[in-house]
Amino acid sequence: MGKSAQVLVNIHREGGASVSDAALSNLIGYNLKRSFNGIYIDLAEVLRPLGLRMITFTILTMLKENPGIRLSNLAAAIDMEKPNMVAVIDELASRAWVTRSADPYDRRARQLHLTETGAALQGFAYAEVCDHEESFLQHLDGDERAQLIALLSKIRQPAGKG
Repeated sequence: MGKSAQVLVNIHREGGASVSDAALSNLIGYNLKRSFNGIYIDLAEVLRPLGLRMITFTILTMLKENPGIRLSNLAAAIDMEKPNMVAVIDELASRAWVTRSADPYDRRARQLHLTETGAALQGFAYAEVCDHEESFLQHLDGDERAQLIALLSKIRQPAGKG
């Protein structure tokens, strides 16, 4: 780190000067990341008492919406490497929230289902997550929320991929 950068870091650490992010504030990626960080940290506190993380909540919710989905299709749908998905499904199965069964059309493939306990947990967690989002989005009206979701959906896939 250069001497001038080190001085700025020291000033920031000592609380002597405010730090400007003006050059970054009109970059969408920067704003998305800053927004995500705030939501994610708070959401982790909501999910932790339920024994969930964002990824486990996401998978339980996807299984509710897609009962019997193949593990490989679920991994692709949420852009997760299959070996990582297997580890999370193992965790969820060990807690009796998810079951795996052979696909009747391809015995090599595994279908995933929520257990009764997993479905109840997902329903409760989903309500908690909705309440959490409400606390973050309370200053947006319904039209603004719909517009935000529509715009985020447009940029979720890289150009030309969807």
